[in-house]
Amino acid sequence: MLSPARLARRRAGLACLVAAPILLTVATAVDPAVGDQEFASAIAADPGAARLHTLLLHWSWVLFVPGLLALLAPIQRRGRVLATIAWPAAVLGLATFAGLTLSDYFGLAVLQVSDVATFDRVEEQVGQLGWLVAGWQVPGMLGWALALLLTPLAAARAGHAGWWYPAAAVPGFVLYLLFAISEPPLSLAGPVLLTVANAVLAVRLWSGAATAEPGVEGFAAFRRTLGVVSLIGAPLALAAGMATLPGGAFHIAADFASDPAAAQASAFFLHLAWLLFVPAVVEVTGRLTGQGWRFAQVAGGVALLGLLHFNGLMIGDYAGLAAERVLEPAGVEAVNARIEGYASLSLGVAMPGMLGALLGLILVPVAAARAGLVRWPVPVLAGVGVVAFFALTVGRVPGLVAPLLLLAAYGLLARALVGVVRPLDAPEPVYAG
Repeated sequence: MLSPARLARRRAGLACLVAAPILLTVATAVDPAVGDQEFASAIAADPGAARLHTLLLHWSWVLFVPGLLALLAPIQRRGRVLATIAWPAAVLGLATFAGLTLSDYFGLAVLQVSDVATFDRVEEQVGQLGWLVAGWQVPGMLGWALALLLTPLAAARAGHAGWWYPAAAVPGFVLYLLFAISEPPLSLAGPVLLTVANAVLAVRLWSGAATAEPGVEGFAAFRRTLGVVSLIGAPLALAAGMATLPGGAFHIAADFASDPAAAQASAFFLHLAWLLFVPAVVEVTGRLTGQGWRFAQVAGGVALLGLLHFNGLMIGDYAGLAAERVLEPAGVEAVNARIEGYASLSLGVAMPGMLGALLGLILVPVAAARAGLVRWPVPVLAGVGVVAFFALTVGRVPGLVAPLLLLAAYGLLARALVGVVRPLDAPEPVYAG
């Protein structure tokens, strides 16, 4: 049997595994750009449906991440090769793909203040942004496909799901891939099949009776290494993002077009930073199965969902750069005003993303301190770092204060995790050294 902490964690993941394809089904059903319609004209004709489609689609891919991780987490030896590919594909690639969907909000705003021809010119400029293609589109598309295809196979190979599951889930994803923009009901076939397959599997795995506690070998060792490395890599990427901000040492440029290379690089590194915090907080809170485990799981959930939203918001920097290359300043301002007026974006993505990510980056060290993994100065460092991120983002030099404080806090967490030993037959962690 699983420990209470791991059972709660597993059930939360399974709930996401079911909710994700349900949202995907609804998103596909309300998509105004299906059939033989031209995309730009279709979303311009029904902007409300277009915004709802984008919101539901984004949330669907976000929820797929913890859902797939719940299937991969118990794998030890059997299925570890597939799992070793699927895990980073989910936490890095699929999460990036979820952020890519948010670019539809920007496209809709351009259409609402200009015309289809201008929209096409902006889209052409977006396609010429090398950092976006190499840092977002390629890993996002590849990770999206690998995560959805390999995770069911890995779970079946490990014996945690019957082979019936990949026999249903993989064709469901392929059907969506091939017919997502076809007319209903063909477009709904894949999402509905995924929903049924995931729901049946979730019911069978809900009790956790057939799942052993993961150990420290095989795939578990890989996850542990990725998590510890990410604890250091995330604040370092954040530092790179702040150091490459357009502008100078003590000011940020008013427009990205003044230094497009720096703008692209900064947006990529900031996206990478929030993305790398995902495996980091998953690893930390996954170790806290003893005292205060409920608080730890809540902290981890807040941070995970917040980061999965927040990293995707950096896509707006590329969209803004493309707009500045095509539109007049008044047009850029009009587009930005439209985007700020989209309640589904601000309330459904931006607010939960920013609040969840930054609050979660404080709560996770607090949970670790409550469990005795680190001392209380560690969450204090993290809290001051988050405050500094808001107060000192006025230039490259002061912008480095927050990443350095977070590096100190999360570096100490990484050091503590290296000293954690969990034998294969021990349901709770043993802290060594």
